[in-house]
Amino acid sequence: MVLLDALVRLGFQRLVVCHLDHTLRGRASREDLVFVRRQAKALGCDLESARARTAEFASEQKISLELAARELRQAFFAKCAKIHKCRDLVLAHHADDQIETCLFNFLRGTGASGLAGMKPVSKLGTLTIHRPMLGVERREIDLYQKLHRIRFREDASNAELLHARNKLRLSVIPAIERALGPGFRKAIPRAAEILRAEEEWMSSFVPEPSENLSCPDLQGMTLALQRRTVHRWLKSSGVPECGWEETRRVLSLLDTTGPAKTNLPGGLHARRRAGVLFLEKGTE
Repeated sequence: MVLLDALVRLGFQRLVVCHLDHTLRGRASREDLVFVRRQAKALGCDLESARARTAEFASEQKISLELAARELRQAFFAKCAKIHKCRDLVLAHHADDQIETCLFNFLRGTGASGLAGMKPVSKLGTLTIHRPMLGVERREIDLYQKLHRIRFREDASNAELLHARNKLRLSVIPAIERALGPGFRKAIPRAAEILRAEEEWMSSFVPEPSENLSCPDLQGMTLALQRRTVHRWLKSSGVPECGWEETRRVLSLLDTTGPAKTNLPGGLHARRRAGVLFLEKGTE
């Protein structure tokens, strides 16, 4: 709501508010739509809304609820953009979200791409994603909200300690601030910015992914380049939630004395045959 208000005040026109109900919070989700519809109308903005069966989609695709929600949102945004012939998507991620993302990825054991956090500008198909609030702290957003008396709705699940991200936000990050002082809130985004530039440089050495991977070509690479090449291949091939473990499994196939097949998320398998790695869909 703060982002929307700021965009209107800055003179942006032809704004389209996109609201997707993930149908995970029952009545509260339905009330969110009513609220967003009223706010969009009051500000003179078009509204696109839809409902998604997120839990069912996650189960069908054999992926986490978080990833399912993200994929459904991205598909919804792309559909809205096509309807309105729009090329730009503006999201409200802020500095505290960036800190949370970087810490979360670090604790998951991700590489430089994960530690680099979210990009201020990125691409989603033909859409350009803008995150203009990445340098704005939550306390500043709260001050803006109070100053301009902006109405909003709070997702009750944000206060629950059931999910790892919520534990970081509500328990771990405040504990770090008490122990080290508020300075770390500037240090982590700064480190992310440095890593983002280095990640772009290192990614420039990774070959464009093809349908299959050559074992001899991979074996001729350094370990770091092997990992990046395989990870990029898995992502481009649509393997969901591929990370360190999935990359390690695929690289294990280079050992011709070991198994020639490994399981991957989404009901997929990676196989080695005649010096080539390829993916195939598993049978139920």
